[in-house]
Amino acid sequence: MKVLLIVVDGLAYHLMERFIDQLPTIQEMAEEGVYGPLESTFPSITPVALASLFTGVSPKVHGVVAPRIFVKGRKIQSSISAFSSSSLMVDPIWATLGRKGYKVVITSAPQALPDKWKLDNVILFDPYKAKVKRCSEGTLLKEGENEFIGRKWSVKVEDQIYLVGVEGQEFKVEMGSWVGPLEVNGKCGEEESKASIFLHATPRGVYVTPPAFLNFKWGNNRDLLLEVWENVVKKVGMLLDGDYKGLNKGLITFDEYLKTAELSFNFFVEYSLYLLRRSDWDFGVTYLPIVDNLQHLLYGVDDGKALEHIFQAYKMADKFLMLHRSLAENIFLCSDHGITKIKKRVYVNKILERLNVLKMDDGKINWGKTKAYYGGGGLIRINLKDREEAGVVYPKEYQKLVRYIVKNLEDLKDDDGESIFTGIYMRDTPASDRQGDIELSIRDYYSLSSNVDHENEIDTVKPYSTSTGDHGFYRKEDLYGVILGIGPKIARGKKIKAKIVDIAPTILKIMDVQGSKMEGRVLVEALSNGGQE
Repeated sequence: MKVLLIVVDGLAYHLMERFIDQLPTIQEMAEEGVYGPLESTFPSITPVALASLFTGVSPKVHGVVAPRIFVKGRKIQSSISAFSSSSLMVDPIWATLGRKGYKVVITSAPQALPDKWKLDNVILFDPYKAKVKRCSEGTLLKEGENEFIGRKWSVKVEDQIYLVGVEGQEFKVEMGSWVGPLEVNGKCGEEESKASIFLHATPRGVYVTPPAFLNFKWGNNRDLLLEVWENVVKKVGMLLDGDYKGLNKGLITFDEYLKTAELSFNFFVEYSLYLLRRSDWDFGVTYLPIVDNLQHLLYGVDDGKALEHIFQAYKMADKFLMLHRSLAENIFLCSDHGITKIKKRVYVNKILERLNVLKMDDGKINWGKTKAYYGGGGLIRINLKDREEAGVVYPKEYQKLVRYIVKNLEDLKDDDGESIFTGIYMRDTPASDRQGDIELSIRDYYSLSSNVDHENEIDTVKPYSTSTGDHGFYRKEDLYGVILGIGPKIARGKKIKAKIVDIAPTILKIMDVQGSKMEGRVLVEALSNGGQE
C-alpha cells in the first residue's frame, strides 16, 4: 500500500482546533482516522523540525541545529546551509526506504538535495533550489531602461498599457492586470538559464515576480525536471512563496501580496499532483508553504480581517489535502511547528555591528574584520583562528570577546526597561561543530533576525507589511503543529499526541521496514490493530 506524507508548513494545532469545523476534508480525516497535536523540535524552525520529521531523531543527532551550521575548517561565511543534504549527519526516511527497494518520490524537502544517496529508485526534488540567491527577488520596472536578472528591459507607456521589452520579446500589460507565466532568458553571475516570471502593471511601474530558474539544480532526475518545467511551470508559473520581500520594500501592496500567495498555491498544487501522478512510487512526500506565509505576516495583527486571511490559508491546505486523497491508501498530514504573536524584531547582527565586532562595507559584511556573527537559530559564532578558516580572533582573545558581547547583550533593554533576552549562554571554551559560542533565547513577543541589511537594532512590527508572527524559541503555541492520518493501516477515530520524531518510525512500521536507531517511537495507538497484522 502507498503511504503519502503531506507536510503543511506552519499548520498550528491551536488554530486548527478553532477552524476544523469549517475544513471538510481535514475534519473528515480527523473523525475517521487519527488527529492531534504534534510537538516540534527546539528550536521549532522549519529546516530543524523537518530534519527531525524525516529522520526520527533530535537536532543534536541529525545535526541540523540552525539555519546556518558552523563546522571546523570552513569560513564562517561558508557555514553549511540547513537547506542542504550536507547538513544531515544521519539518513532520512527516503534513503532507508530506497535501500530496501521501495520506490520513493520527494517533491520538496529542505535536505533532499544535492542527492548524496544516488539511489535509482528515489526521486528527489526541492523546487526552492530554482531560486538563485543573488537573483531571487522581484523588482519594479520603471518607464525607460531597466536591468533585471542580467538583462536590459525597456518599458513604454501607451494609454494605460505598458509595453515591456526584453531581448526581442515584447509583452503588453494593461494597468491592473497580471500577465504570465512568462519564460525569459536570465543570467545570474556567469550562469545563464531560462526563468519563469509574472508581470503586473501598477501605477508605480511594472512589478516582476521573483524569478525561478531552469538551472537543473532542483531535482536529481534531469529529464523529469524538464518535464515539470514544460508541463507545470509553463502552465502555472513557479512562484514559491508569497512575495514578502516585495511587500516589505513597498514594491507591492497587501492585496498584490495575496495574489502572489495565490500564484504560489497554484504552483504547488499543480507541481505536486503532476509529480505524484507521473511517477511510480510506494512512499511520497509533498509540501505546501501557504499557511506559514500568511501566519508570519498576519498572526500578530489583532483584527478579524487578518484572522480571516489566515483562515483562507487553512482552507487552501484543506483543498490541497482533498486533491491528494486519492493518491495513496494511507495518508499522513503533518506540520513542522505552530505560530505565536510577535510585536518587535531584534536584528542581532546590527547589535554586533554597534559593538564593533561585525564590520560592514558598502552594505556587505567584511569578513576579514568580523569577529562574531549571528547565523540564526539563536547561535552567535566567534570567527576564531584555527577553527574557522580565515578566522580573525586569536584563541587567547576568545574569553574576553565572548564576555564583552554577553555583557552588552545583557544590558540591552527595550523601552519598558526589561531585558530583551531571557537567557544568554556562553561557552568558556570555544564551541565544537554545530554549536554556538553564545546561545540566545528571546522574551515573549520578540523575534530574532540574522538580517544585516537593516537600519535599526529593534523594530516594531508593521501590520500588513512586516512579519507579526513567528516560531522557534517560545515553547508555547509555536511548538505544536498537527498530525492527521487516515487509511487501512491507520486507526479510526482516535485523538492522539505525538512528537515530530515519532513520524518516521511509524511510517517505517507501516511499510514493514526496520530503520536505524531512532529516538522517536512507533505510534502504535495510531495504527490499526496496534500495528499488529
